[in-house]
Amino acid sequence: MLKHKLRRGAVVSRYGEIIGVLSKYGLAEFVSHRPFLRRLSIPLTRSGGRLRPPRLVRESFAQRLRRALEELGPTFIKFGQILADRADVIPETVITELKKLQNEVAPFPSSEARARVEKSLGKQIDHLFLHFSDTPEGSASLAQVHRAILPTGQPVAVKIKRPGIDDQIMADLEIMKQLAGFLDSYTSYFPVVTAAEIIREFEVQIVKELDFEEEFLSITKFAADYENDDTVAVARVYGDYVTRDVLVQEFMHGRKVSDVIAGSDSAYDKKEINRRTADFVMSQLFINGYFHADPHPGNFLVLQGNVICFIDFGMVYSLRPYEQENLNLMMIGLSRLDPSLVARSLLRMGYAEGTVDPDRFEAVVHDYIESHLARPLEYIDIPAALMELLQMVINYGVRLPPRLIYVAKVLGSLQTIGAGLDPEFQLLKYLRNFAPRMWVSQVASDRAGNKVLNSALNWQEAILNAPMLLQDVHRLLRDRKLVIDIPEADRISETLDRIGFRMTFGLVLSALLVSSSLVVLADIQPQIAGIPLFGIVGFSVGGVMGLVFLFAGMVSFFRWHKHHR
Repeated sequence: MLKHKLRRGAVVSRYGEIIGVLSKYGLAEFVSHRPFLRRLSIPLTRSGGRLRPPRLVRESFAQRLRRALEELGPTFIKFGQILADRADVIPETVITELKKLQNEVAPFPSSEARARVEKSLGKQIDHLFLHFSDTPEGSASLAQVHRAILPTGQPVAVKIKRPGIDDQIMADLEIMKQLAGFLDSYTSYFPVVTAAEIIREFEVQIVKELDFEEEFLSITKFAADYENDDTVAVARVYGDYVTRDVLVQEFMHGRKVSDVIAGSDSAYDKKEINRRTADFVMSQLFINGYFHADPHPGNFLVLQGNVICFIDFGMVYSLRPYEQENLNLMMIGLSRLDPSLVARSLLRMGYAEGTVDPDRFEAVVHDYIESHLARPLEYIDIPAALMELLQMVINYGVRLPPRLIYVAKVLGSLQTIGAGLDPEFQLLKYLRNFAPRMWVSQVASDRAGNKVLNSALNWQEAILNAPMLLQDVHRLLRDRKLVIDIPEADRISETLDRIGFRMTFGLVLSALLVSSSLVVLADIQPQIAGIPLFGIVGFSVGGVMGLVFLFAGMVSFFRWHKHHR
């Protein structure tokens, strides 16, 4: 986790820049609220004057917002890109525009890249690599990549964090959190979640992306999960060359799937690539519960032999066990058009802000499935339908885990890739064929065994705690601190007394017979006719008690029969 002490002067200066850019695009109404700025001790402008009125523009709000985010830099670009995935809180018109945000920026000088590597790894470049290319392979808002060759001769890709990006993002996050608090205090801009919640989710994600050691762990996990799958390749990461600011991994020679889609190279079997991609993505979501959350066409390669290779593991999410279990059930329900299964899994995944009638909720889900999924496969857009379903559930008052939004996003990317590689690809049909593997995963997984074990442990705990609980209840009843009002309590009490007496009588009789048997088997003295005397006495008393017990039972039965005849 990144920890930074931010200078107040830097934050105030950045506030001025943000207000200036928002004002430029006519978006300063939120942050120009005077009580808010006065409470933060922020001057209205860097020059001490008042905010200029926004320049009149003919662009839409969404267009102006996108341009402002791009001008504000990496933090806000990343924030806009994440908002573009939140169809549950952002209008579609804004999402369409935010998807145009460009992440590529001008590269920083190779001298800075070399200095960053040397400082992070503690050695001179010449001692780390046989060759280090000064020309970057690509440059993005957080980092850029250079090619190099290790002393072993292995070609590698060196990912280097942009200098100063940590401080800039931490300052921006501090400002965004304060602005979110203002939005939640003075407006209700986001009807479903608070602005503060959105910023918290964004902070967790971007701080994770800034730490390349986190990405190293993600890549290592993916490599372990698919080490025996020859249709998938995961670039090897060299642990000795990994820090929070630098990550060195094997350079993979392949073509981006976006280029494969656009090209006509016969060396690539597009249908096979699509099948492997779908299997890879589905196994992440519904079997492993650990998935690459940004599998767009430009973010993974196709290697020789139609082997697929995802790159850039900065955006990876894991599903909690109960989330994956119910996600699987929901997708199985959708593939089978089973509203009951879909409704139950959604309610178990989320939590209701009020009282939800399960039957009414199931009826709403049923109507939704009938109108969106009960049609020919070629007319069904599963990602869009899933997103609409999640939106409907949220509007119904059921809060869902944000990870589900990213699941819908991943399925959307899969559908886009599938349509490009194989025009006959139908995601819902694929889901139906994949459903049996989901069932097997549910039953055969370690989670299923853990659930059985946890249930057994819970029962064990309940049984062990029962005597103490009964003592507590007895004490409360004795001290008249617990009053139970039961109709016909006297008659019920008499019945319970009779039952208790019979149970006690039966236990004593059983104990007597068992102990007498043990005495006989022990062959102890004194004996009569070779049978221990105490055994004879025990069996005799037990026999008499048994006859009394049987007689009392018969009398009780005849009385009951006579009374109810």
